[in-house]
Amino acid sequence: GTLYPQSFHDKNNNLTGYDAEIIKEIAKRLDLRVDFVEMNVDGMLSALNSGQIDMAGYSIEKDSKNAKKFLYTTPHKYSHGSMIVRQSDDSGIKSLKDLKGKKAAGAATTSYMKVAKKYGAELVIYDNVTNDVYLQDVANGRTDVIVNDYYLQKMATAALPDIPVKVLDGVYFNPSQANFAIKKGNSTLQEKANKVLDDMRKDGSLKKLSEKFFQT
Repeated sequence: GTLYPQSFHDKNNNLTGYDAEIIKEIAKRLDLRVDFVEMNVDGMLSALNSGQIDMAGYSIEKDSKNAKKFLYTTPHKYSHGSMIVRQSDDSGIKSLKDLKGKKAAGAATTSYMKVAKKYGAELVIYDNVTNDVYLQDVANGRTDVIVNDYYLQKMATAALPDIPVKVLDGVYFNPSQANFAIKKGNSTLQEKANKVLDDMRKDGSLKKLSEKFFQT
């Protein structure tokens, strides 16, 4: 509910966004009711294992340790990593190597925070906060950089133009594919969800949602 434009609350406080609307469409086409449970990223996989939820907005990397522990859907988004920095001085960052000693803001356990840690950044962990909190803290110097998905960062900075931060131009890395995580053994849900996602690719529904929420 705090990851604009993939998952956020509209002016009427309804949960929407690219991921949320895909899940709603999957449920509609499978004649299921969907109940959204909002939680921190670091609690999603344990919630899957416990049966608290059936599917998570947590992307499983194909070559990660989680790939053998969970099932996951086919990709619904392709992207790459980027960095948000201060407009005034680029937070002193020109490459990934310059992350050493910088304060990197993010949620615990994400692949992007692992990148920041690998390059020697000091991790500043946030709970489920909105984009404006992240961006303001970079602008005021509480943190130096946000390592995250390029399209998310592009949309967040465009939505909050009064905060003096920007996506660092020309420094991109780690091509990625986003999917939804499913508990291991729940192959029926995986197969049915993948069938709907395939239909949504063919009939243009995914493209339409992408253009609505990402303008691309």
